[in-house]
Amino acid sequence: MRKLTVILLALAAASFLLAGTVFSGETAKKAKHEYVGAKKCKTCHKDKHAAWSETGHAKAFSLLSEEEQKKPECVKCHSTGTKADGTLIENVECEACHGPGSDYKSPKIMSKKKWKADPETHKKMALEAGLVMPTEEVCVKCHTKEGNANFKEFKFAERKDKVHPVKAKEGK
Repeated sequence: MRKLTVILLALAAASFLLAGTVFSGETAKKAKHEYVGAKKCKTCHKDKHAAWSETGHAKAFSLLSEEEQKKPECVKCHSTGTKADGTLIENVECEACHGPGSDYKSPKIMSKKKWKADPETHKKMALEAGLVMPTEEVCVKCHTKEGNANFKEFKFAERKDKVHPVKAKEGK
């Protein structure tokens, strides 16, 4: 009887810990972020969007053959993701590198005026709302030799400023 009680208590504790992990605010926040598409970003980031539109990322999906456009292993790196309604966002748009923007696109977070007044607070808010600041690890999820017949050596330090080469304005 004592063993059964210990086992039940252990199971209850494990269930409690698992529930805490699964339903924690951090996990719940990550689960709800949705892709919105670059048009939402373009509203405020016209210069960055214009510079990006001249890059290979802006044309990534069209570089695939019709056959490749049907292969999940190709589409995962030549598109951004899908919107809440299931629409595929073709090409490597902003959110492919910066994370789904449904929550951080909010004017409460992304207002230029607020960023200039308190950049650290708003950057923290944006990061908590799903914004990703791309690192080499983000890039090499796609820029990898595995499964890429057209692979060219990827050097993050040399390539990072080619995605949207416009210098960031103060505060953003």
